Amino acid sequence: MDDGMVQLEADARKLVEGYAESGPYELNPDSKHVDKIIKALAKRKLKNGFFYCPCRVLSNNKETDAKIICPCEYHVEEIEKDGICSCDLFVSQSYKPASAV
Repeated sequence: MDDGMVQLEADARKLVEGYAESGPYELNPDSKHVDKIIKALAKRKLKNGFFYCPCRVLSNNKETDAKIICPCEYHVEEIEKDGICSCDLFVSQSYKPASAV
């Protein structure tokens, strides 16, 4: 892996960990899944210029796509409804993985 990708992954990790520390949500307790999403965020930043949510499709409309920059504007509603966002990256503080139930 080249240095640029390593740096992008570090930047993505800093972004999502910082958001989880400062907000009402936590990172998914499945650290392997979190690592997978961080890699996907880094790839999207490299290819498209922003940390676009990897579970959303880019429309090539800057205004529309701005809504899916991580953390996307849809995650709050998804977490309120399901306890977890669509990417399974951010979870509510009361979230319990299905296997732990």
